Amino acid sequence: MARIQVMGLSFHAFHGCHPHEQRTGGVFEVDMIVDGDFSAAQNSDDVDDAVDYVRLMEIAQEQMNVRCNLIEKVAQNIANAVSSEYVKTNRVEIIVRKMAPPLSFQLQHVSVNYVIENG
Repeated sequence: MARIQVMGLSFHAFHGCHPHEQRTGGVFEVDMIVDGDFSAAQNSDDVDDAVDYVRLMEIAQEQMNVRCNLIEKVAQNIANAVSSEYVKTNRVEIIVRKMAPPLSFQLQHVSVNYVIENG
């Protein structure tokens, strides 16, 4: 088993329940952790046999462009898209962080982790 990690992808997106979040958007970070048997790629040294980390980033970007009220839904959408495209993965974990949310509290971010385990 091996793991691919894409960490700290940054996006400007319009997720949120409040009208001002939907209008102006905010900064979000995404981490993607994908576990699986990558021996075919390791043996062939061919990106066509691999979980392509560039494609993972494209999937995250595609899903970040789909506006949602909740970051829980955003994380689920990304995880489902990764799991659908790379069906031989054992585990997909997506972490979505909303950076400096517009609240009256001082905090760096709020986040959600979403995990799909495929056996």
